[in-house]
Amino acid sequence: MSEPDVIIAGGGPGGAACAAAVARGHRRVVLLEQEPAARDHVGESLSPTAWQAALRLGGSALQSAGFCPKMGATFSWGDAAPAWTVSYPMIDDQPPAYQVRRAQFDAILLAAAAAAGAEVRLGWRVEQILPSGDGTVGVEATTPDGESVRLAAPWVVDARGKTGADKSRPAHRAGPAEPGSTALWGYWRRSAGSSRSGSVNSLLIGRPEHCLWYYPLDEQATVASVGAVFPVRAPDRLTDTAQQHYRAAVSSCPELQPVLSGAVLDGPVRFCDASAGASGQMAGDGWFLVGDAACFVDPLLTPGVELAIRHGTLAAQCLLTLLDRKEDRASVLELYDYAVRRDYETFVRLSRNLYRAAATAGAPAVPAAGQSRVPPADGQFAFLSLISGLPRSELAVRLGEYMSLRTPVAERGGAAIVLGEKEGFAFLGWLFHKDRLAAERAAQIAGQLTENCVLLPAPGAAIGEEPFQSADGGQQLTFRPAVRNRLGDRFEATPELAALFAAMGEQGRPYAEARLLVAQAPPESGAPCSSSFHAWIELLADHALVEWAPAGKGDICDA
Repeated sequence: MSEPDVIIAGGGPGGAACAAAVARGHRRVVLLEQEPAARDHVGESLSPTAWQAALRLGGSALQSAGFCPKMGATFSWGDAAPAWTVSYPMIDDQPPAYQVRRAQFDAILLAAAAAAGAEVRLGWRVEQILPSGDGTVGVEATTPDGESVRLAAPWVVDARGKTGADKSRPAHRAGPAEPGSTALWGYWRRSAGSSRSGSVNSLLIGRPEHCLWYYPLDEQATVASVGAVFPVRAPDRLTDTAQQHYRAAVSSCPELQPVLSGAVLDGPVRFCDASAGASGQMAGDGWFLVGDAACFVDPLLTPGVELAIRHGTLAAQCLLTLLDRKEDRASVLELYDYAVRRDYETFVRLSRNLYRAAATAGAPAVPAAGQSRVPPADGQFAFLSLISGLPRSELAVRLGEYMSLRTPVAERGGAAIVLGEKEGFAFLGWLFHKDRLAAERAAQIAGQLTENCVLLPAPGAAIGEEPFQSADGGQQLTFRPAVRNRLGDRFEATPELAALFAAMGEQGRPYAEARLLVAQAPPESGAPCSSSFHAWIELLADHALVEWAPAGKGDICDA
């Protein structure tokens, strides 16, 4: 049999998504999973975005699996904060999200990868990804019979999880770890006759000493995942003391007592390192990292499944592109690293805000005095205030700024603005990245823009053909002219922007000359940008694309 185009190590959601997408691109892909059957895992409470991503892969098998519908999440966050609920609207008369048993869920996604054409081998343990200079030549693996074999492929995707391949990944530096934390959890079961009635929402409880989750896994809540996150680094093994801390945290939590009435711990207490962390490099010559192997955020926010499927699909698009366009290797790998890292940094900041609020006297967005619940329409706003770290008044201002940018896009046929989970996280990503851009600009530009300045490309800014994810869901990346800043952001090279960069060159161009050359470019819209040239240049500076200096000097303009 011919050598595969891609070998994927690990059959979790990220590996399965990547394998399915590569197979649909008519390339041979072999997926090696060390476990003969999927196992339960943290990350059982899916968001609407995560469920929709999984549904595109698992289809009808997921819909008929009998998972527990999830209509929202209830928060009791901070010692002084009353509980409040985020409610999710129905999607096409279907529940917006589900709580899942990960063993069953992961098995369905892996079966979908096989149905798409991927060769799935269970019980195969990848021992080492074989290096070749800066790249890879395949893997060394152990078969279910214990035989050691080598499999060759030009590309390897490492999706073995957070700790499954630490000692054998391709050479790349480890990124800085977040403060240590440990998750302990177990499955609690009650008899059907004693099932409680009422909501099967997620229940999240935040206290200074630990934070807890309750995820019912069937509609009668006869089985539930109950976990606690402690702000200490995980031990090498599960100790009796750790189990005692877990039981004490659960038994002393008043919010859990009604929902666990009549329930007993069914099976062992489980544990894992819950510290956020990411690889210092997400892809290299011959390899990609996907899922927890690339980055892990938090078991309470549970973004793992969403990010694994998103990044697995993107990795597949990159691979399908690179198998046809080897000459674009550097730009494609940079795109993947940028996308994964930006997602990770956004969710880590959300996680920090979440735990910071739990350690205070109350969450930053608390209901009015005497209110036991934030009204459903206000729950999303309360959640955004909590995880953004912004008080409600400031959040309203920043959200209004975001909406003013999104509205013209929606009016021109873009996605409608609905402040739900997807739009909310898009806003937060925009907000955090805008803050970072502002910090970058402040470090580089020390004064006002005047007509006596010379316009210069910002450090790291360049114009050229850049890869983008296909807007129509294509299997490969698309390439088009774009300007990229030093943070990796890519902006469409409009005629005006292309004219500006051509005018500036590497040495820069006096303000008045640059304005004249840009005015001569064919305008993309009815109003040429030269009519607001000054404001446009400042906007480009805000996005780390342009800087300025006094005429005849190389220093940043301080006029």
